[in-house]
Amino acid sequence: MLDRQNYLKVKLFLKFSREVHGRSSLQISTDFEHLKVLLFWAGSQSFGLVPTINTSLPDFLFQKFENGLDQAVLQSIMNTNQRFLLWVKAMFPIEFQNVRLSWIMKISAISKGKEVII
Repeated sequence: MLDRQNYLKVKLFLKFSREVHGRSSLQISTDFEHLKVLLFWAGSQSFGLVPTINTSLPDFLFQKFENGLDQAVLQSIMNTNQRFLLWVKAMFPIEFQNVRLSWIMKISAISKGKEVII
């Protein structure tokens, strides 16, 4: 089961991206697909607790896509999730005070030793 507040924050981020950054419908749709990974990874836990999840986001992606994932797609997913977490930390500083900026910045780095199909 997914945390409803997480879902609502994703939808708010997508609205912000459209209105403030002028992202197109296609870009918003792609961003939502990328953020679904974060929603499923967090499950019923609040995004404010994501650093405590045992499986890292990249590891979750590699488990989900057992046959491999194009490196460009993987990097795009990680970048979208990083952008979202930076935004959510800025918009909800009290709720996300335990999510360190250094942890968010490490999200876009793909773990070494992971096999990525190109």
